[in-house]
Amino acid sequence: MQQHINDIDNRRRVSSIALHFEELRQTVTLNNAVRERKQTQHLHNYSQKQQHYENKIPHSNKYTMEYEDLETQDTSLIEQVQQNHQNHDEMVEQAANQIQAKVDHKIALDKLYKKYQTSSQKGLTTDQASKLLEEHGENKLTEKDKTPWWVLLLKELTNGFAIMLWLGGILCFITYGLNSSDPSNLYLGIVIIIVISITAVITFQQNAKSEAIMESFKNFIPQNSTVIRDGSIKNISAVTLVVGDIVLVKAGEKIPADIRIIESNEMKVDNSPLTGECEPLLRTVECSHPDSYLETSNLAFFGTLCKEGTGKGIVICTGDRTTLGQIADLTSSDKKAKTPLRIELDRFVLMITIIAIFLGVLFFFLAFFVMNYDSLTCIIFGIGILVANVPEGLLGCITVSLAITAKNLSKKQVLVKNLEAVETLGSTTCICSDKTGTLTQNVMSVKHMWYNNRIHIAQNQKLLNGNKADYDMNDPNFMMLHQSAMICSEARFDTSSLPDQTDIDYLTCPVIGDATETGLIRFYQYISDVNKFRDRFKVVRNPDGTQAKMPFNSSVKFALTIVEEKTQNSNYCVYIKGAPEKIWAYCSSVLIGQKPDIINQKWKDEFKKVNLIFGKGGERVLGFARLPLPSDLYPMGSHFTVSSISKFNFKLENFQFCGLVSLMDPPKTRVPAAILECRSAGIKVIMVTGDQPPTAAAIAKEVNIVPKDIQTNEDILEQNPDIDWFDASEKCEAIVVHGDRIVESIDRCSQEGRDDELYYLRRWVNKPYCVFARTTPAQKLQIVNACQKEGFICAVTGDGVNDSPAIKQGDIGISMNISGSDVTKDAADMILLDDDFASIVSGIEEGRKIFDNLKKTVVYLLTSNMTEIVPFLAFIVCQIPLPLSSIFMLVICVGTDIWPAISLAYEEAELDVMTRKPRTKEEHLVSAKLITISYLMLGQIGSAGGFIGYFVCFNYLGFPVKSLFGIANAEGYKPPVNDFNTYHNNDPYFNSALHALTLGDCNKNAKAAEKIKYTIDWSNLNDVNYDLRKSLLKCNSQGQWVPAIEWSHCNVNSSSYKSDSVKVTSCYSIDAIYWAQSVYFVSIVTIQWSNIFACKSRKMSFTTSAFNKTMVQGVIFETLIALFLLYVPGVQDVFGGRSLPFFLFGIPGICLSITLLAWEETRKYLARTQRWFLKYALW
Repeated sequence: MQQHINDIDNRRRVSSIALHFEELRQTVTLNNAVRERKQTQHLHNYSQKQQHYENKIPHSNKYTMEYEDLETQDTSLIEQVQQNHQNHDEMVEQAANQIQAKVDHKIALDKLYKKYQTSSQKGLTTDQASKLLEEHGENKLTEKDKTPWWVLLLKELTNGFAIMLWLGGILCFITYGLNSSDPSNLYLGIVIIIVISITAVITFQQNAKSEAIMESFKNFIPQNSTVIRDGSIKNISAVTLVVGDIVLVKAGEKIPADIRIIESNEMKVDNSPLTGECEPLLRTVECSHPDSYLETSNLAFFGTLCKEGTGKGIVICTGDRTTLGQIADLTSSDKKAKTPLRIELDRFVLMITIIAIFLGVLFFFLAFFVMNYDSLTCIIFGIGILVANVPEGLLGCITVSLAITAKNLSKKQVLVKNLEAVETLGSTTCICSDKTGTLTQNVMSVKHMWYNNRIHIAQNQKLLNGNKADYDMNDPNFMMLHQSAMICSEARFDTSSLPDQTDIDYLTCPVIGDATETGLIRFYQYISDVNKFRDRFKVVRNPDGTQAKMPFNSSVKFALTIVEEKTQNSNYCVYIKGAPEKIWAYCSSVLIGQKPDIINQKWKDEFKKVNLIFGKGGERVLGFARLPLPSDLYPMGSHFTVSSISKFNFKLENFQFCGLVSLMDPPKTRVPAAILECRSAGIKVIMVTGDQPPTAAAIAKEVNIVPKDIQTNEDILEQNPDIDWFDASEKCEAIVVHGDRIVESIDRCSQEGRDDELYYLRRWVNKPYCVFARTTPAQKLQIVNACQKEGFICAVTGDGVNDSPAIKQGDIGISMNISGSDVTKDAADMILLDDDFASIVSGIEEGRKIFDNLKKTVVYLLTSNMTEIVPFLAFIVCQIPLPLSSIFMLVICVGTDIWPAISLAYEEAELDVMTRKPRTKEEHLVSAKLITISYLMLGQIGSAGGFIGYFVCFNYLGFPVKSLFGIANAEGYKPPVNDFNTYHNNDPYFNSALHALTLGDCNKNAKAAEKIKYTIDWSNLNDVNYDLRKSLLKCNSQGQWVPAIEWSHCNVNSSSYKSDSVKVTSCYSIDAIYWAQSVYFVSIVTIQWSNIFACKSRKMSFTTSAFNKTMVQGVIFETLIALFLLYVPGVQDVFGGRSLPFFLFGIPGICLSITLLAWEETRKYLARTQRWFLKYALW
């Protein structure tokens, strides 16, 4: 178990680091692109002025693919989220600028040795190392001030809603201290603290894993390192390394600092601690990426692992100045932004706090100045009001409701990492979705080929069933296209897990490789065995062990492989595959037969036509070409550097175009309907894909992102070629944007003098229908930024490591499970277990449902809350005996109300949940309208039901309604203990003790009566044997003692009026208050029966709602609790319950319960039928 926990922590650590590494990489690349764009623009302007090279300056392949300013992360709907993003992005930008300024990877080695005053053979001297160690410090990451665990726990204990609960709990203890005769306040305070503590501990445990990330950085630091000093090899502590040290590294050792490689013997490093990618990367002496410090192959970074070979390097950065050190700073600066739900809850706490303080202060002054209570009593009153306003059970209900929703989502293939993110998804207004694997099945199959200037249908040989194929396998051009496709593909069949190795179905056989290449090898396998075919072509291997091949990447949009292919004039041939327009641009001829035909305008038109046909069919198109390298320039044994275009020792020109292959990735069956559902719900879906625009547009129309009858800007341009692209984009409702247009739009903004470089991008995302094609991950981040600047609450999907910054930037990050990387999953708020877009829609529905259901929960609990506040107010103002005891208040808050309140989380979504527009930022969880309806309408109906039962019960026990006002703190004369069975002269009002003191004339002997005068304490059961008729007396003008109040009839000798707790009649006794409080309590319970069913829906009748078994169970549960407290001997003594007759148990509450339900059904009916009423009645 512990090992499993450690593995989880390690994955979280690596994911966090890789996320920040990718942010830095994209920012550095972006800054390089911006700089190069400006330089190119400057050269272009200069050439125009000189009238030379007009229109001949090439558009850079670099800056068209990697993007613009990350400083746009400072906008969001929520100011706190906005500020957090802005602060973090400033740190990323600063770190990126520092990395970008580094040149140690690209300067000549002799200059590097001179810079650090070292040599590759002798290294530094001991004196040099000592001085540098003193100057720069030890080679270790500075330990940040670690927050003690108890401080973190304390933060959870004092976070948001907990503050109000703490206030309520403390005030309960203060009240008990001021009046210890009532222990219910002590019990209430203890229960509140238990609720806070349990919630805080759970949250603390979840967050403790995140806090361990910084501590785990220590695991990256090796203990010792082998260096050359004073001309000899030494083994020293890694922390004493300094810049200029010459380090020796071998397989299995961690890189002890950032080093520049000066010797490499097939040295490969595992950069997964930084990048999240596990593939070992070859380290070379040559600089592969002069403009990218983070991607060049002649650097090895601190904390990574040497997997193979050996190497020698010069230390260029140590400690906090290493790349890992800078990422550690970024990680420690991460602040979790508050979710919209957390902000709504904080707002609710503020509202309730204001209401509570207002009422508390108001009634303090009323009690003190109007009612003339003493100051201590007024303070107790004020505290009571504050406590009564605290909905103690709400925090637990919200937590449980969110957990239930997360469980429901897991059944719908959505794994929620952050419970509060569920509601955020429900408020989503825009989804930036990938295409492949999310909208489509990610199952590619070859559909068409174009060679010999003809389109061929690409039926798989196994599926022909005896029919003739539309292509000739012996055609030289087909064979050359086949050859190009196989040489440039990395995918291979994985037959290791198959039980039968003799009869393999290659259409279903597992494949190691991406979906596109999988489609290629499944097609060509039945033409010629893929492995055997590839074995015929030897990939060139350089002297340093590297293969002359460059895998496909999103920046250059092509893959390249060089093989040995001897002909009369050539030893090597370059094969290339990728985006058709890219490959075509590198070609000067087309293979026809076995001869190249020079590309002319006719060929260009034909290529454009065919590519468009494939694209409009929703097919992904690949272009293939070859370049035989002349043997006089590239003799046998030539060395090829293909890690970067800038390092190619051949030109990307004069290729022979072999043909096109198109593949179809069909949409997932549930996606079109899901997108229509999004549209009806007012949610914009933006497709962001790497496919070319025609393919993207076709798929977008197929899945309903763009309606089929709506013209796109590309359609307008096709009909009117003379119109400018930007003008066409202004005239259309649906826009398809090539990634290059984003860069072009930035140039356009600069030329137009606009301050906002995202001006056009923001206009594009505001179009009703929007598709982005040929985009890279950095552009995806820009698109998300633009959406957020326009006020969208943006959900972002992704799967690769390079998607993680965009996912993190989104208001709700969504990672794929099947195709997603660990880094992406860690950055995301939720994970699609089936990689299906339709699951996002299920999540949105659940998010909207939970927001609705949380509203219902709040209404239900606040209604109950009001029934607890009003009795206390009546107690203060009307001076009636307290209608609801603190202990019953506690039972309602954390007992009877909890299960029914939680049952609302099981409510099905209302019928219009996915047809209404997303909620705006002005639509709050708790609004003034909701407070008004809960407190002033439903709460007053509930309180009325309780008071009716309360007054009926008191009248039943001898206290008419009118007599109760002012009796709470009335003064009387203490009578002798009376058994309620015998009366002097049959006079129930005769007080023998009072008569003895006043000697028959109370006017003459009034002072003598003061000796037995006392204030009636309704909570003191020691006085339960006092007959209050003999106590509440007054002296009349004739000097006789007469009743001070009116009394109703109550048979003191009837067993119906006797309490099991005190064994005497409750008629005319202070025990009557326990009966009345029991009636008030049970009336609230019965009223809450109707309230919970009324809260099932906000607008529709409860009769149309789905049956909720949990709700019925909750109603039964709260009823059983009430019966248990009122009728079980022993329990009655603790809670003050009394065994009520049936008419007191149900009748008062049930009448008002029916009234409440009728009121709500009327409100809902008017809200459905009268539009003007909807504005005022829908909470």
